[in-house]
Amino acid sequence: MGGGSRGSRPSYASGGGVNRSLSEYPTSPVAGVKRAFISFHVADEAQVNLLRSQAKEGRTDLEFIDYSVKDPFDDHWRERCTERLLRSSVIIVMIGPETHTREAVLWEINKAYALGKPVIGVRIYRDQNHTIPLPLIQNNARIMDWETAEIQRAIDNI
Repeated sequence: MGGGSRGSRPSYASGGGVNRSLSEYPTSPVAGVKRAFISFHVADEAQVNLLRSQAKEGRTDLEFIDYSVKDPFDDHWRERCTERLLRSSVIIVMIGPETHTREAVLWEINKAYALGKPVIGVRIYRDQNHTIPLPLIQNNARIMDWETAEIQRAIDNI
């Protein structure tokens, strides 16, 4: 997550992964950049867009490539999602009021673990204690409040 020009470090944050062809994303590692797949319930998209904006504008020290898939939840979606999960360094689950009930989010989390990808959970609202999706609990995922420095430390430690 994150982005923006900081010294010699260029921005790698995308515009949100909106139906972009996978070929538009870099396939080789970029030094110092972790590729993040953001998993979220569509009702929380405004908050996720805020995170994307913070990254794009360089207002945080976070750097990421957003591999989110915003297609209907079907076989084609699962295929695109799997491709992007495979290319991701970390999966970030944005936890809001209904995240734990969303079939697509639960599928993404389970698929990420099946692929051996690290997963972290980020509470969208630090003053609310929303239910954590069960696969995160079952796999002892790190859950944190939306604090950019803490998210960056978690990503850096992966």
